[in-house]
Amino acid sequence: MADTIKGKLVEAGNAISETAQKVANRASEKAEEAKNWVNEKLNKAQNRADEAAEKAQNEAEAAKADAEAKDCNKCP
Repeated sequence: MADTIKGKLVEAGNAISETAQKVANRASEKAEEAKNWVNEKLNKAQNRADEAAEKAQNEAEAAKADAEAKDCNKCP
């Protein structure tokens, strides 16, 4: 414990600095967690979009094949 006013002010300043650093570290951790959460949600959304596009393409190809098969049956 400091005996002088200057010493007490230095200790108080150090305590404030340590607390501010802890708060900054915690905020940084939470920001990183938020960034990871957003990236995870974006990846899931991209995967769903890719799956939907692939499904639509497969259905279009199947419809085209069916149409060609029906037209071929009408051939002489």
